[in-house]
Amino acid sequence: MVEEYSVIGKSQPRIDAMEKATGTAKYLGDLKIPGMLFGKILRSPYAHAKILKVDTSRAERLRGVRGVVTGRDTKGMRLCVIPHLANKPPLAEDRVRFIGDEIAGVAADSEEIAEEALDLIEVEYEELPGVFDSFEALKPGAVKIHEEGNVAIHISRNYGDVEKAFRESDHIFEDRFETQAQLHCCLEPHGSIVHLDQSGNLTVWITTQIPHPYRKMVADVLGMPLNKVRVIKVYMGGGFGGRFEMDPIEIISYFLSKKTGRPIRIINTQDEQFTTGRTRYPMVIDIKTGVKKDGTILARDVKVVTDNGAYNSHGITITMGVGTKCTYLWSVPNMRYQADVVFTNKVYGGAFRGYGNPQITFAIESQMDMIAEKLGMDAKDLCLKNANYEGQSTCMGHKVTSCGLKDCIEKVVEAIGWKEKRRKPENRGVGIASVMHTGGGVRLLFGDCNLSDVFIKMNNDGTIDLASGMAELGQGSDTALAQIAAEELGLRVEDVNVITGDTSTTPQCLGAWGSREIFIAGNATKMAAEEIKRKLIEEASKILEARVDDLVARDRKIYVRGNPEKSVPITQIATIWYNRGNILAGRGCYDDPTTYIPDSKTGYGGVPTYAFGTHAVEVEVDRNTGRVKVLNFIAAHDLGKVINPMLAEGQIEGSALQGLGYALSEGLIWEEGIVLNPNFQDYRIFYINDVPPMKSIMVESVDPDGPYGAKGLGEPGLVPTAGAIANAIYDAVGVRIKSLPITSEKILRAIKEKE
Repeated sequence: MVEEYSVIGKSQPRIDAMEKATGTAKYLGDLKIPGMLFGKILRSPYAHAKILKVDTSRAERLRGVRGVVTGRDTKGMRLCVIPHLANKPPLAEDRVRFIGDEIAGVAADSEEIAEEALDLIEVEYEELPGVFDSFEALKPGAVKIHEEGNVAIHISRNYGDVEKAFRESDHIFEDRFETQAQLHCCLEPHGSIVHLDQSGNLTVWITTQIPHPYRKMVADVLGMPLNKVRVIKVYMGGGFGGRFEMDPIEIISYFLSKKTGRPIRIINTQDEQFTTGRTRYPMVIDIKTGVKKDGTILARDVKVVTDNGAYNSHGITITMGVGTKCTYLWSVPNMRYQADVVFTNKVYGGAFRGYGNPQITFAIESQMDMIAEKLGMDAKDLCLKNANYEGQSTCMGHKVTSCGLKDCIEKVVEAIGWKEKRRKPENRGVGIASVMHTGGGVRLLFGDCNLSDVFIKMNNDGTIDLASGMAELGQGSDTALAQIAAEELGLRVEDVNVITGDTSTTPQCLGAWGSREIFIAGNATKMAAEEIKRKLIEEASKILEARVDDLVARDRKIYVRGNPEKSVPITQIATIWYNRGNILAGRGCYDDPTTYIPDSKTGYGGVPTYAFGTHAVEVEVDRNTGRVKVLNFIAAHDLGKVINPMLAEGQIEGSALQGLGYALSEGLIWEEGIVLNPNFQDYRIFYINDVPPMKSIMVESVDPDGPYGAKGLGEPGLVPTAGAIANAIYDAVGVRIKSLPITSEKILRAIKEKE
């Protein structure tokens, strides 16, 4: 029998592997643009202060300095991924609101001269009291960080009859959980090269996840037509959501380029990245859950306070999203949600892998473990009882089109040895936690769409050029799109040339975020390939004297089904078309089904598809030190049809490691707005020797709307990790840690208090 697929479902090395492995890939710091100057930024030493005076005259006179810009140059401009929420000046005008706020930009012949020039800029401040805690910022009489107050937004949602459901509950659980500011820890800091040429054309070389939306942001902020703005996404050393918006760096560089007439390169130092880059939003989560004695969940009441930092970015939309995530995993029928997004005098947060789901899932899955213990149930049985299922519609309008959650739960508990290890070895424990997350993006961020556009052109020799606006971050999307196109056209991956990353040569796409690449761009790719395939088969039917419905594209040829010898090479058909003066081309534009549009005010409605997964971990805890050693890690994920098992495994393992850091060691430490651990030595990520044995299990539920049944995986692999770790620690030593990261100090303190 012939296998169903010849390309997808097969492990395929990434198509950019050799460039990266051999060091020939050009990252931002490798680029040399003729005439390029080097930029540096003067930043505020105060968390909160008025700016009385900025004098740049001495810096401007320094030999080798070509330009200096301040808030006078950018006055009135405000930045934010969501325009109507924008309140971040590219350069401070009359006030600074966190340590590291941008004051001035300098362009010089070298980085050393630019650094020297910063020391010559004189700034007079009037220091103001700072507010560094969200709850302090909420108090009456607290210092106002912005004129409108310290609450960026209050969110209120209610579905079902929560009070009635609580009255009908046999048990009610109330707990508070706290999460921290996690850094993306990309090996490459953020930066850009910006050039405004003499014709008024703006080119930006940048490490971005969203080339086309970013182009529009820049054009809107600067008041330029889109055809005058070109964005080139270069190779990047990590994304994880940290390249999901416009940074003041690019606007500062624009004005320096405008002033000097030359390209400007500004790249953060690692210290700047740690102290002024985006972070995961810290949250305090109060969660109240009502259940029946048989484990049926009836209601959930959640209150969240989000530390927004000094300015708006993704904090409001992330906190809105938490309100939907409160109810869809385990399908809670009645839900009430209240949240405040609060300004503080700290660096402002941004998008980060999971988009609020790691925070709320840590709280929900920790409490699920507590509920199971109180009810005398096995935690896995409580999960299986409430698990989501295909065809389900939740109280907030989430439609589950495919779901392998039960399979994920059952497979991880078997693989971890749940029955043998639960509650048994001293100081060792096992824990599980699950995730439900979008597997195909969402429509709320960039207008009323969630689209991707793909062009494919077949060459004379039967190979193809595939142009997509998708952004390759290292996750392997270029390779996956090549596999989808090759599968549909009966080609091999090496026959596909993928073109991405340049807004002047690729069609529209909203970029890489929300685990949308495979589902949205994959569908667009399949549609474009189908258009060419139809033309190939129509031509082949004439040559082979066979019906169109009887023909198959495979192994670089079109043949009659059941009779592979009766065939015609695809190269021959491509040549025939070109000899006629025609072009074999196809276009696919995919937007998710309109029935799934969520309401921006109420949150009702969902996304095109959902990905599910469950993690099981085994840990050993040293009672004398509180140190946690992860002994075994099992991750089962429902990702629909697997396009590339090797890349999927890499995504799961990479996500899980980032989740382990979030659970056990990572977190910014502040004192009066000062970051105390601004480097990889003091900010503790997981190192190679920390990596436990890991096993990835792929559950294929096959989504009806996904390309070949596939759906996204990029984010879900991180989301449940912290909850699984917390539950395993409790199983090992009987202490429940409700704040992240779960450090040795917290565990040791809890053990001593318990004893």
